[in-house]
Amino acid sequence: MKELLPFILLTLPLLGEGNIASLQYKGVKVEITDENGTNKTYTIEREIDPKCLYVAIEDDTIWKNKYASSEVPKECKAEFVTSVGQIQPIHINDEVETYGELEVLNFIEQTQCQPNLLLIDSRKEGSYRHKTIPGAINIPFEHISKPNSFPDEYLRELKLLGVKISDKTYDFSGAKIVVIFCNGSWCAQSPNMIKSLLEIGYPPQKIKWYRGGMQDWLAVGFSTVEHRKPPQ
Repeated sequence: MKELLPFILLTLPLLGEGNIASLQYKGVKVEITDENGTNKTYTIEREIDPKCLYVAIEDDTIWKNKYASSEVPKECKAEFVTSVGQIQPIHINDEVETYGELEVLNFIEQTQCQPNLLLIDSRKEGSYRHKTIPGAINIPFEHISKPNSFPDEYLRELKLLGVKISDKTYDFSGAKIVVIFCNGSWCAQSPNMIKSLLEIGYPPQKIKWYRGGMQDWLAVGFSTVEHRKPPQ
């Protein structure tokens, strides 16, 4: 982040106080408790190599040679797989707000002092452990979308979301505000989870969808974290 300081000093006055765009420059600290009960603090920021700060954003630079000119330093390039997944619409529901990276970053900052907020990685456990957004918890989409196949997990995850069940009646009075994401705009896991939550009556105004998911998060260079299982 130090390499960005000259640019930050020029840019911040234009952003204005309270503008969430400033979060990408100052970073957001998040505290995480690992499986051993150890508290760790991470700073989410755009991890940009100094060599990339002066790469011109021009057609010949970013739209040729696999979306990057051969003249662009290797530190400034990454490769992504073009998936056969189904591209999702920008709005999943009229009442569910779609988030971009800055809204997610702002949400993460708010989670540090508001326990009623949850950032949820809806991918399967293996994907979550491989790489995820700092501060995200893992609720695999199928635990919510397939309650008959995962009855114990279903009840556990709903409790985590602040939902109470009594005599097959759902109580959403304590439901948490959640941001849900998966792999990318072509991933159906988070949409399936959101639709399943809406079907049981989860308040749509308490659900936010990060459509871009991990692919967009990585594409703009934001920090990630691994949750590898400790050796047995």
